[in-house]
Amino acid sequence: MSWSDILYPDNPARREKVVRLHQELINCIELNFDTTNELMGVLNTHCQFKLHPIKMNRNGTVRENCDVLLAAMKSIQDMLQAIDARLKSELEPVLYRKLHDFQEPDAKKMQILRSVATAVSGLAGTVAMGIFIKLALSQVVSRVLTQTTMVLAKIGASVVGAMAGALLGVGVDLILSAILGAVERDQLEAKIQELEKLVSEFKPASHEYNKTIIKISSRCLK
Repeated sequence: MSWSDILYPDNPARREKVVRLHQELINCIELNFDTTNELMGVLNTHCQFKLHPIKMNRNGTVRENCDVLLAAMKSIQDMLQAIDARLKSELEPVLYRKLHDFQEPDAKKMQILRSVATAVSGLAGTVAMGIFIKLALSQVVSRVLTQTTMVLAKIGASVVGAMAGALLGVGVDLILSAILGAVERDQLEAKIQELEKLVSEFKPASHEYNKTIIKISSRCLK
């Protein structure tokens, strides 16, 4: 045991908490990569998309990996918006508004989409239309994606986001080895507060994103 640990006996517990919170953050990022790849696979299979799977860079920073996730989510949303733009040009204004009316039943929206499915790339087939309704026209999915992307952007902009090798735990080791005693206590407390806030937002957002996409994916396989 070091002199700093004798003088500041709570520091070892603080170190452990930083490591635990950091690992929770990394686990959530990994879950988001898996979820986004799952979604891309469904869209490629059923909606004629040509999206490339994404991979975590464990030697990179948290920020770099968050940027990869954000770019992938944006590419998905851009393609869905492109389909939506085609629908807007093909449908009567009243019918198009019905598609975006959260009170309108999905069965009615499917009926509307069938009338133009052959004219709009990516909507040929019942499964493709169902995916589009759930992803582009669902209030729930819109909220989940917005929340997830906002938290990802916040993590990327944080001090944690800039740590090199963070996904391997190297960044955490550097933080813990560079500070001692009272300085360590204060910096660990600051790091704990930052990580707790990020994890408290990111963990539920990640799990809701995963649950929503898995639900859509499982329906496609039926």
